[in-house]
Amino acid sequence: MKRSDPTLLHHVAANVRGARHALGWSQQTLAEVADVSRRMVVAIEAGEANVSLATLDRLAAALGISFAEIVRQPADEAAAAPVVVWRGEHPESRARLLRSVPSRGGVVELWEWSLAPGERYQAEPDRPGTRELMYVVSGTVTLEVGDGRERVEEGDATEFASDHPYAYANEGDRPARFTKTVIG
Repeated sequence: MKRSDPTLLHHVAANVRGARHALGWSQQTLAEVADVSRRMVVAIEAGEANVSLATLDRLAAALGISFAEIVRQPADEAAAAPVVVWRGEHPESRARLLRSVPSRGGVVELWEWSLAPGERYQAEPDRPGTRELMYVVSGTVTLEVGDGRERVEEGDATEFASDHPYAYANEGDRPARFTKTVIG
């Protein structure tokens, strides 16, 4: 999360802590299984960490829950609703997780993104075998995967393997909006 929403940090803290307690794990055990530092787990559970989406994904996998379950409002607060998971430097730039459903051996997630002109989001690799389908609703998005670059224009769609570093960039002069479906 580039700029963390205090409400989202609260949700993540409660969900990580609750899932860890349900497993009877210590913070050290979770850190080892998720391959993150214990200090990071402590900071996340305190609602103080500015954590990457990839780290949240590793924690969710270690805890045996979906990414959506780790970022959603805790069950005792409200029903699941779209969650703003990332905000960019510009107020127009954000990513919302709209819905998540289990699939064979994984999860399918539906996202809505917007990027202001000049905004860029650098992603860490997703779990092995993960793929994304992307549809640009308005504007143009430059998709960078490995050494390749692809301009995805308004009304066009593309797909790619997201289990290695990739980035979205708006190199145009107007906001870009796109949806993506993560399958993995």
